[in-house]
Amino acid sequence: MKLSDLKNIRKSVWITGISLALVSFIILALSRRSIGFSDWLCFNVYPIFSGIGSRLWGIFPFSVAEFFVVFFILGALAGAVCLVIRVKRKRGKRLITFINGFSWAVLASAIIFFIVTLNCLVNYNRTPFSEYSGLKVRTYGAGELRELTVFLIEQVNKAAEEVVLDEEGRAVKPSDFGTHAVEAMESLAEKYDVLDAYYPQPKGVVCSDLMSCLNIAGIYFPVTVEANYNCAMPVSSQGFTACHELSHLSGFIREDEANFIAYLACRGSEDPYFRYSGYLEALTYSLNAYYTVADREDYSRLCSMLSQTVLDEYACRSEYWAPYRKKAVYQVSTAVNDAYLKANNQTDGTGSYGRVVNLMLAEYLDGSE
Repeated sequence: MKLSDLKNIRKSVWITGISLALVSFIILALSRRSIGFSDWLCFNVYPIFSGIGSRLWGIFPFSVAEFFVVFFILGALAGAVCLVIRVKRKRGKRLITFINGFSWAVLASAIIFFIVTLNCLVNYNRTPFSEYSGLKVRTYGAGELRELTVFLIEQVNKAAEEVVLDEEGRAVKPSDFGTHAVEAMESLAEKYDVLDAYYPQPKGVVCSDLMSCLNIAGIYFPVTVEANYNCAMPVSSQGFTACHELSHLSGFIREDEANFIAYLACRGSEDPYFRYSGYLEALTYSLNAYYTVADREDYSRLCSMLSQTVLDEYACRSEYWAPYRKKAVYQVSTAVNDAYLKANNQTDGTGSYGRVVNLMLAEYLDGSE
Protein backbone atom coordinates (compact mmCIF):
# COMPACT_ATOMS: atom_id res chain seq x y z
CA MET A 1 0.00 0.00 0.00
CA LYS A 2 1.40 3.38 -1.03
CA LEU A 3 1.31 6.46 1.22
CA SER A 4 -0.86 8.20 -1.35
CA ASP A 5 -3.45 5.46 -0.94
CA LEU A 6 -4.00 6.44 2.70
CA LYS A 7 -6.00 9.41 1.45
CA ASN A 8 -8.59 7.00 0.14
CA ILE A 9 -9.27 5.37 3.52
CA ARG A 10 -12.59 6.31 5.07
CA LYS A 11 -10.94 7.85 8.12
CA SER A 12 -14.12 9.39 9.48
CA VAL A 13 -15.79 5.97 9.68
CA TRP A 14 -12.80 4.42 11.44
CA ILE A 15 -12.43 7.35 13.83
CA THR A 16 -16.13 7.31 14.72
CA GLY A 17 -16.19 3.56 15.27
CA ILE A 18 -13.00 3.40 17.34
CA SER A 19 -13.95 6.48 19.36
CA LEU A 20 -17.38 5.06 20.17
CA ALA A 21 -15.84 1.75 21.24
CA LEU A 22 -13.30 3.53 23.47
CA VAL A 23 -16.02 5.63 25.08
CA SER A 24 -18.01 2.46 25.79
CA PHE A 25 -15.00 0.75 27.39
CA ILE A 26 -14.27 3.82 29.51
CA ILE A 27 -17.88 4.08 30.70
CA LEU A 28 -17.92 0.37 31.54
CA ALA A 29 -14.60 0.56 33.38
CA LEU A 30 -15.70 3.59 35.41
CA SER A 31 -19.01 1.94 36.29
CA ARG A 32 -17.16 -1.08 37.66
CA ARG A 33 -14.95 1.12 39.80
CA SER A 34 -17.65 3.45 41.11
CA ILE A 35 -21.17 2.52 42.21
CA GLY A 36 -21.96 6.23 42.38
CA PHE A 37 -21.10 6.62 38.69
CA SER A 38 -23.18 3.56 37.82
CA ASP A 39 -26.15 4.90 39.76
CA TRP A 40 -25.83 8.28 38.05
CA LEU A 41 -25.96 6.60 34.66
CA CYS A 42 -28.90 4.42 35.72
CA PHE A 43 -30.98 7.38 36.87
CA ASN A 44 -29.95 10.03 34.35
CA VAL A 45 -28.78 8.37 31.12
CA TYR A 46 -30.34 4.91 30.99
CA PRO A 47 -33.97 6.15 31.22
CA ILE A 48 -33.43 8.31 28.13
CA PHE A 49 -31.95 5.57 25.95
CA SER A 50 -34.24 2.81 27.23
CA GLY A 51 -37.31 5.04 27.14
CA ILE A 52 -36.79 5.93 23.50
CA GLY A 53 -36.01 2.33 22.51
CA SER A 54 -38.87 0.72 24.41
CA ARG A 55 -41.42 3.19 23.08
CA LEU A 56 -40.13 3.02 19.52
CA TRP A 57 -39.89 -0.75 19.16
CA GLY A 58 -42.78 -1.42 21.53
CA ILE A 59 -45.13 -0.19 18.81
CA PHE A 60 -44.63 -3.47 16.96
CA PRO A 61 -46.68 -6.44 18.25
CA PHE A 62 -43.90 -8.89 17.36
CA SER A 63 -40.36 -9.26 18.68
CA VAL A 64 -38.20 -6.82 16.73
CA ALA A 65 -35.19 -8.29 18.52
CA GLU A 66 -35.78 -11.63 16.84
CA PHE A 67 -35.78 -10.04 13.39
CA PHE A 68 -32.79 -7.88 14.30
CA VAL A 69 -30.70 -10.94 15.15
CA VAL A 70 -31.67 -12.66 11.90
CA PHE A 71 -31.04 -9.49 9.89
CA PHE A 72 -27.69 -8.95 11.61
CA ILE A 73 -26.49 -12.48 10.88
CA LEU A 74 -27.69 -12.45 7.27
CA GLY A 75 -26.38 -8.91 6.79
CA ALA A 76 -22.97 -9.86 8.16
CA LEU A 77 -22.76 -12.86 5.84
CA ALA A 78 -23.91 -10.86 2.82
CA GLY A 79 -21.51 -8.06 3.67
CA ALA A 80 -18.62 -10.48 3.96
CA VAL A 81 -19.42 -12.02 0.58
CA CYS A 82 -19.77 -8.61 -1.09
CA LEU A 83 -16.51 -7.47 0.46
CA VAL A 84 -14.65 -10.51 -0.84
CA ILE A 85 -16.05 -9.98 -4.34
CA ARG A 86 -15.22 -6.28 -4.27
CA VAL A 87 -11.66 -6.93 -3.03
CA LYS A 88 -11.05 -9.42 -5.84
CA ARG A 89 -12.19 -6.92 -8.45
CA LYS A 90 -9.99 -4.09 -7.16
CA ARG A 91 -6.62 -5.25 -8.35
CA GLY A 92 -3.84 -3.11 -6.98
CA LYS A 93 -6.13 -1.58 -4.37
CA ARG A 94 -7.32 -4.69 -2.56
CA LEU A 95 -5.96 -3.74 0.85
CA ILE A 96 -7.54 -0.28 0.73
CA THR A 97 -10.83 -1.79 -0.45
CA PHE A 98 -10.79 -4.29 2.41
CA ILE A 99 -9.96 -1.63 5.02
CA ASN A 100 -12.76 0.63 3.78
CA GLY A 101 -15.28 -2.20 3.65
CA PHE A 102 -14.34 -3.53 7.07
CA SER A 103 -14.65 -0.03 8.57
CA TRP A 104 -18.44 -0.20 8.29
CA ALA A 105 -18.47 -3.48 10.24
CA VAL A 106 -16.37 -1.82 12.95
CA LEU A 107 -18.73 1.17 13.11
CA ALA A 108 -21.86 -1.02 13.29
CA SER A 109 -20.33 -3.15 16.05
CA ALA A 110 -19.24 -0.06 17.98
CA ILE A 111 -22.75 1.43 17.83
CA ILE A 112 -24.31 -1.81 19.08
CA PHE A 113 -21.71 -2.14 21.84
CA PHE A 114 -22.36 1.46 22.94
CA ILE A 115 -26.12 0.85 23.15
CA VAL A 116 -25.66 -2.44 25.03
CA THR A 117 -23.24 -0.76 27.45
CA LEU A 118 -25.72 1.97 28.39
CA ASN A 119 -28.86 -0.19 28.27
CA CYS A 120 -27.46 -3.22 30.05
CA LEU A 121 -23.82 -3.68 31.07
CA VAL A 122 -23.40 -0.67 33.40
CA ASN A 123 -26.52 -1.72 35.30
CA TYR A 124 -24.73 -4.79 36.62
CA ASN A 125 -22.71 -2.44 38.81
CA ARG A 126 -25.49 -0.31 40.31
CA THR A 127 -26.69 -0.26 43.91
CA PRO A 128 -28.51 -3.54 44.67
CA PHE A 129 -32.30 -3.60 44.81
CA SER A 130 -32.12 -4.91 48.39
CA GLU A 131 -30.88 -1.48 49.56
CA TYR A 132 -33.81 0.31 47.94
CA SER A 133 -36.27 -2.18 49.40
CA GLY A 134 -34.71 -2.04 52.86
CA LEU A 135 -33.92 -5.76 52.97
CA LYS A 136 -31.05 -6.97 55.11
CA VAL A 137 -29.68 -10.07 53.42
CA ARG A 138 -27.63 -12.36 55.66
CA THR A 139 -26.71 -16.01 56.03
CA TYR A 140 -29.73 -18.16 56.77
CA GLY A 141 -30.10 -21.51 58.45
CA ALA A 142 -31.84 -24.64 57.23
CA GLY A 143 -34.73 -24.04 59.62
CA GLU A 144 -35.44 -20.60 58.17
CA LEU A 145 -35.24 -21.96 54.65
CA ARG A 146 -37.66 -24.72 55.57
CA GLU A 147 -40.06 -22.16 57.00
CA LEU A 148 -40.02 -20.17 53.75
CA THR A 149 -40.50 -23.33 51.70
CA VAL A 150 -43.54 -24.38 53.72
CA PHE A 151 -45.00 -20.90 53.31
CA LEU A 152 -44.52 -21.02 49.54
CA ILE A 153 -46.05 -24.50 49.36
CA GLU A 154 -49.15 -23.19 51.13
CA GLN A 155 -49.34 -20.21 48.78
CA VAL A 156 -48.84 -22.18 45.56
CA ASN A 157 -51.46 -24.75 46.62
CA LYS A 158 -53.90 -21.91 47.22
CA ALA A 159 -53.01 -20.29 43.88
CA ALA A 160 -53.49 -23.64 42.11
CA GLU A 161 -57.09 -23.71 43.35
CA GLU A 162 -57.77 -20.27 41.87
CA VAL A 163 -56.08 -20.55 38.48
CA VAL A 164 -58.02 -21.71 35.41
CA LEU A 165 -56.82 -25.11 34.16
CA ASP A 166 -57.29 -26.79 30.80
CA GLU A 167 -58.39 -30.38 30.24
CA GLU A 168 -54.86 -31.63 30.91
CA GLY A 169 -54.59 -29.75 34.19
CA ARG A 170 -52.25 -27.07 32.84
CA ALA A 171 -52.66 -23.40 33.67
CA VAL A 172 -54.49 -21.35 31.04
CA LYS A 173 -52.71 -18.16 29.99
CA PRO A 174 -55.06 -15.13 30.00
CA SER A 175 -55.85 -13.58 26.62
CA ASP A 176 -54.61 -10.20 27.89
CA PHE A 177 -51.38 -11.76 29.14
CA GLY A 178 -49.15 -8.81 28.21
CA THR A 179 -51.45 -6.27 29.80
CA HIS A 180 -51.49 -8.15 33.11
CA ALA A 181 -47.69 -8.43 33.08
CA VAL A 182 -47.30 -4.68 32.57
CA GLU A 183 -49.94 -3.90 35.20
CA ALA A 184 -48.17 -6.15 37.70
CA MET A 185 -44.89 -4.26 37.18
CA GLU A 186 -46.57 -0.85 37.29
CA SER A 187 -48.40 -1.80 40.48
CA LEU A 188 -45.14 -2.87 42.12
CA ALA A 189 -43.54 0.42 41.05
CA GLU A 190 -46.10 2.24 43.19
CA LYS A 191 -44.46 0.62 46.21
CA TYR A 192 -40.87 0.90 45.01
CA ASP A 193 -40.21 4.19 43.19
CA VAL A 194 -36.94 2.82 41.82
CA LEU A 195 -39.00 0.52 39.58
CA ASP A 196 -40.87 3.40 38.01
CA ALA A 197 -40.23 2.98 34.28
CA TYR A 198 -42.01 2.60 30.97
CA TYR A 199 -42.95 -1.06 30.51
CA PRO A 200 -43.84 -2.16 26.97
CA GLN A 201 -45.76 -5.36 26.32
CA PRO A 202 -43.62 -8.50 26.71
CA LYS A 203 -43.32 -10.39 23.43
CA GLY A 204 -43.42 -14.10 22.70
CA VAL A 205 -40.70 -15.22 20.31
CA VAL A 206 -41.58 -17.03 17.08
CA CYS A 207 -38.44 -19.19 17.31
CA SER A 208 -39.27 -20.31 20.85
CA ASP A 209 -38.31 -23.92 20.10
CA LEU A 210 -34.81 -22.66 19.36
CA MET A 211 -34.83 -20.82 22.68
CA SER A 212 -35.68 -24.09 24.41
CA CYS A 213 -32.77 -25.78 22.64
CA LEU A 214 -30.54 -23.02 23.98
CA ASN A 215 -31.97 -23.29 27.52
CA ILE A 216 -33.46 -19.80 27.31
CA ALA A 217 -36.76 -19.03 29.02
CA GLY A 218 -36.64 -15.34 28.23
CA ILE A 219 -34.28 -12.61 27.16
CA TYR A 220 -34.01 -8.86 27.58
CA PHE A 221 -32.66 -7.42 24.33
CA PRO A 222 -30.92 -4.12 25.14
CA VAL A 223 -30.63 -2.93 21.52
CA THR A 224 -34.41 -2.74 21.08
CA VAL A 225 -35.18 -2.65 24.84
CA GLU A 226 -37.68 -5.50 24.60
CA ALA A 227 -38.74 -8.18 27.05
CA ASN A 228 -38.95 -11.46 25.14
CA TYR A 229 -40.18 -14.78 26.49
CA ASN A 230 -40.24 -18.38 25.30
CA CYS A 231 -43.86 -19.14 24.42
CA ALA A 232 -43.14 -22.81 23.68
CA MET A 233 -42.16 -23.75 27.24
CA PRO A 234 -44.83 -24.76 29.78
CA VAL A 235 -47.40 -21.98 30.18
CA SER A 236 -46.99 -21.85 33.95
CA SER A 237 -43.46 -20.46 33.51
CA GLN A 238 -44.32 -17.74 31.05
CA GLY A 239 -45.95 -15.23 33.41
CA PHE A 240 -43.02 -15.17 35.81
CA THR A 241 -40.55 -15.04 32.91
CA ALA A 242 -42.33 -12.09 31.29
CA CYS A 243 -42.14 -10.12 34.55
CA HIS A 244 -38.50 -11.19 35.01
CA GLU A 245 -37.57 -9.75 31.61
CA LEU A 246 -39.65 -6.60 32.20
CA SER A 247 -37.80 -6.04 35.46
CA HIS A 248 -34.60 -5.67 33.46
CA LEU A 249 -36.18 -2.64 31.78
CA SER A 250 -36.32 -0.95 35.18
CA GLY A 251 -32.52 -1.09 35.18
CA PHE A 252 -32.03 -4.13 37.42
CA ILE A 253 -30.00 -6.59 35.38
CA ARG A 254 -28.70 -8.99 38.05
CA GLU A 255 -30.60 -12.26 37.70
CA ASP A 256 -31.38 -12.79 41.37
CA GLU A 257 -32.86 -9.29 41.62
CA ALA A 258 -34.88 -9.75 38.41
CA ASN A 259 -36.24 -13.02 39.83
CA PHE A 260 -37.15 -11.34 43.11
CA ILE A 261 -38.84 -8.39 41.41
CA ALA A 262 -40.76 -10.79 39.17
CA TYR A 263 -41.85 -12.78 42.23
CA LEU A 264 -43.12 -9.64 43.96
CA ALA A 265 -44.90 -8.45 40.80
CA CYS A 266 -46.60 -11.79 40.15
CA ARG A 267 -47.52 -12.22 43.79
CA GLY A 268 -49.25 -8.85 43.82
CA SER A 269 -51.04 -9.34 40.51
CA GLU A 270 -54.84 -9.33 40.41
CA ASP A 271 -54.74 -12.19 37.91
CA PRO A 272 -54.74 -15.73 39.41
CA TYR A 273 -52.54 -17.03 36.59
CA PHE A 274 -49.71 -14.63 37.41
CA ARG A 275 -49.95 -15.37 41.13
CA TYR A 276 -49.75 -19.09 40.36
CA SER A 277 -46.78 -18.61 38.01
CA GLY A 278 -44.95 -16.42 40.51
CA TYR A 279 -45.41 -18.69 43.50
CA LEU A 280 -44.56 -21.76 41.45
CA GLU A 281 -41.21 -20.33 40.31
CA ALA A 282 -40.42 -19.04 43.79
CA LEU A 283 -41.14 -22.46 45.26
CA THR A 284 -38.93 -24.12 42.66
CA TYR A 285 -35.93 -22.05 43.75
CA SER A 286 -36.74 -22.57 47.41
CA LEU A 287 -37.13 -26.34 47.05
CA ASN A 288 -33.86 -26.57 45.12
CA ALA A 289 -32.07 -24.66 47.85
CA TYR A 290 -33.63 -26.71 50.65
CA TYR A 291 -32.72 -29.94 48.88
CA THR A 292 -29.02 -29.14 49.37
CA VAL A 293 -29.32 -28.83 53.17
CA ALA A 294 -32.27 -31.04 54.17
CA ASP A 295 -32.34 -34.74 54.91
CA ARG A 296 -34.17 -36.66 52.22
CA GLU A 297 -36.99 -37.79 54.51
CA ASP A 298 -37.94 -34.23 55.47
CA TYR A 299 -37.59 -33.04 51.88
CA SER A 300 -39.97 -35.77 50.74
CA ARG A 301 -42.33 -34.81 53.52
CA LEU A 302 -42.50 -31.26 52.22
CA CYS A 303 -43.03 -32.44 48.65
CA SER A 304 -45.94 -34.58 49.82
CA MET A 305 -47.63 -31.36 50.95
CA LEU A 306 -47.92 -30.20 47.32
CA SER A 307 -51.33 -30.44 45.69
CA GLN A 308 -51.80 -32.82 42.80
CA THR A 309 -52.12 -29.88 40.40
CA VAL A 310 -48.68 -28.61 41.37
CA LEU A 311 -47.13 -32.07 41.25
CA ASP A 312 -48.56 -32.62 37.79
CA GLU A 313 -47.19 -29.25 36.69
CA TYR A 314 -43.69 -30.13 37.86
CA ALA A 315 -43.95 -33.43 36.01
CA CYS A 316 -45.02 -31.58 32.88
CA ARG A 317 -42.05 -29.24 33.13
CA SER A 318 -39.63 -32.08 33.64
CA GLU A 319 -41.04 -33.94 30.65
CA TYR A 320 -40.78 -30.84 28.45
CA TRP A 321 -37.17 -29.95 29.26
CA ALA A 322 -35.77 -33.49 29.45
CA PRO A 323 -35.14 -33.95 25.67
CA TYR A 324 -33.43 -30.55 25.40
CA ARG A 325 -31.03 -31.18 28.29
CA LYS A 326 -29.52 -34.08 26.34
CA LYS A 327 -28.51 -31.85 23.42
CA ALA A 328 -24.99 -30.46 23.18
CA VAL A 329 -26.23 -27.03 22.14
CA TYR A 330 -28.22 -26.82 25.40
CA GLN A 331 -25.09 -27.44 27.44
CA VAL A 332 -22.98 -25.05 25.34
CA SER A 333 -25.56 -22.29 25.66
CA THR A 334 -25.71 -22.79 29.42
CA ALA A 335 -21.90 -22.57 29.62
CA VAL A 336 -21.88 -19.38 27.51
CA ASN A 337 -24.52 -17.77 29.74
CA ASP A 338 -22.51 -18.79 32.80
CA ALA A 339 -19.36 -17.20 31.34
CA TYR A 340 -21.26 -14.03 30.37
CA LEU A 341 -22.63 -13.57 33.89
CA LYS A 342 -19.22 -14.14 35.47
CA ALA A 343 -17.71 -11.58 33.08
CA ASN A 344 -20.23 -9.07 34.45
CA ASN A 345 -19.32 -9.46 38.12
CA GLN A 346 -21.81 -12.28 38.80
CA THR A 347 -19.11 -14.51 40.24
CA ASP A 348 -21.38 -17.53 40.65
CA GLY A 349 -22.54 -17.37 37.03
CA THR A 350 -25.86 -19.09 36.40
CA GLY A 351 -25.97 -19.83 40.11
CA SER A 352 -26.89 -16.16 40.56
CA TYR A 353 -30.48 -17.01 39.60
CA GLY A 354 -30.79 -19.07 42.77
CA ARG A 355 -29.68 -16.20 45.00
CA VAL A 356 -33.25 -15.01 44.81
CA VAL A 357 -33.87 -17.33 47.77
CA ASN A 358 -31.79 -15.05 50.01
CA LEU A 359 -33.89 -12.07 48.97
CA MET A 360 -37.12 -13.98 49.53
CA LEU A 361 -35.90 -15.09 52.95
CA ALA A 362 -34.97 -11.54 53.91
CA GLU A 363 -38.38 -10.26 52.87
CA TYR A 364 -40.31 -13.15 54.44
CA LEU A 365 -38.52 -13.17 57.77
CA ASP A 366 -38.55 -9.39 58.04
CA GLY A 367 -42.30 -9.44 57.54
CA SER A 368 -42.86 -12.23 60.03
CA GLU A 369 -40.77 -10.76 62.82
